Amino acid sequence: MKYTLFSQNPAAQLLNITLELECRENEAVSMQLPAWRPGRYEMANYAQFIKKLAVFFDSEKIQVQKVTKDNWIFQAKSAGIYSVQYSYYARQMDAGGSWLDPSQMYINFINLTFAIKGREEEEVTVRLQVPEDYKVATALPHIGHRTFLARDFQHLVDTPLIASRDIVHETYLTHGVTFHVWLQGEIHFDLHVLLDHFLAFTQRQIEAFGEFPADEYHFLIHLLPYKHYHGVEHRHSTVITIGPAAQLSEKDLYDELIGVCSHELYHFWNVCRIRPQVLLPYDFSKEAYMDAGLIAEGITTYMGDLFLLKSGYFSLSDYLKELSKMVNREFETSGWQNQSIAASSLDLWLDGYKAGVPDKKVSIYNRGALIALCMDLILIDKGSTLQEVMNAMWRDFGKPEKGYEMTDFERKVFESAKGDPYIPEFFRKFVYGCEDILPVLTSQLKSVGIFIESSPRENPFEGLFGIVHDLKGEIKKIHPESEAYQKLMLGDKIVSYSLTEQHLQTEIIRLEKPMSIQLKRTPVIYYKNFQLNDLGSNPKQKVWVS
Repeated sequence: MKYTLFSQNPAAQLLNITLELECRENEAVSMQLPAWRPGRYEMANYAQFIKKLAVFFDSEKIQVQKVTKDNWIFQAKSAGIYSVQYSYYARQMDAGGSWLDPSQMYINFINLTFAIKGREEEEVTVRLQVPEDYKVATALPHIGHRTFLARDFQHLVDTPLIASRDIVHETYLTHGVTFHVWLQGEIHFDLHVLLDHFLAFTQRQIEAFGEFPADEYHFLIHLLPYKHYHGVEHRHSTVITIGPAAQLSEKDLYDELIGVCSHELYHFWNVCRIRPQVLLPYDFSKEAYMDAGLIAEGITTYMGDLFLLKSGYFSLSDYLKELSKMVNREFETSGWQNQSIAASSLDLWLDGYKAGVPDKKVSIYNRGALIALCMDLILIDKGSTLQEVMNAMWRDFGKPEKGYEMTDFERKVFESAKGDPYIPEFFRKFVYGCEDILPVLTSQLKSVGIFIESSPRENPFEGLFGIVHDLKGEIKKIHPESEAYQKLMLGDKIVSYSLTEQHLQTEIIRLEKPMSIQLKRTPVIYYKNFQLNDLGSNPKQKVWVS
């Protein structure tokens, strides 16, 4: 089967697609468009962007029937080449979407190509009709002029592509592997310094796993003019979208770029190959419920940052600032009291990655990273590390492409901890349960000379009364243990206030109606700032950071 991609009017952002499909006589052809993509465990329903689908045989239009929201069927009465023609509205600029404009064609094939049922193992050829001066960034094998080959459907939809005349291409080599860095957008940093930083964390990750089973790997990076941050993993590449590009000359956003690239590279092993059983293989037509968000994203988040410390990109002070951000995010909500990380992982298919109902759930990234940190420090006490657990997961599940269950991971941690009975208790409390991880985090960090200091937030609304509002005075968050939780509502707008030693008197607008609300001042501190400080190196800290 062969796809041809072109656009008659890139400014309209309509990508024209032709699929040429050789069919047998009387073959019933079922075309299933993906409803979600790897790395994002929620329904995306890409069929909503499909426009004017039609099927032709010998220039004659034949009947095609849409039987579900994303499945089309037609009958090939005669043997020969059938042409499926349609358009895709390519206007999603993030690391998992597709985008078309007069300067570039950016494709995630998961958005817009069909799994032909029963023929998913067939090779797929892709031909681009783009200007001659366009360069193409992709891990797909190049087999001819603007022509690429995927060995099967899964390979195709796991290999994104950027075609542009402006894209910048650099490479670096380590452990016999060529790493490609493709940059689309304005560059506001020293590219050679960037390559040195990439080389450093790449070397440390490969050394940790002991191998990198690929000849090449591609970083496809969009440098956007506006605020943005996103990354998606693939078996031989990753896409990063980040901005504003001009601020990448400053350390804060540059740290974010290096951090997300380290995170996505760790996914080369973890998720792209060390994969939950339910994702092996991917079935993009329906939900794939998994409770392993801790492993897939929590451990990857923790390890991605830790390898920046181990490779020398982060100083210990830099790294502790990142950990401080995680601790603050964890305790900005009370979601950990209401839903475990395992249940929150399953619920991605229910309410996705948005904030959702206040204090309902936890982040598999943020809480997962803190759980991973605690596991790592516990394992160091037992003469092991969390990376050694991941090496065992790689050996037993990743390399043989055998899916794992959460019980497999728990067993590996238990074995690495020399059978410590605390491990099952830890999983019960913090992976499957809703217990406060701060005491364990405090204790384990203290064991490596790191002290967690907390203080009330400077804004008295937040620290003293449990109210978080934006610059316009609109209330965005209310602490569930505060008096404000009983009297104020999300969306109320604070117009004015007066603060005394006993009370907070507020004038608010609720649904266009003015109201007066008085809150008592108590000794309780609701929203706090957490800061991690180094009290001095010790032998365990050296094992952890080296």
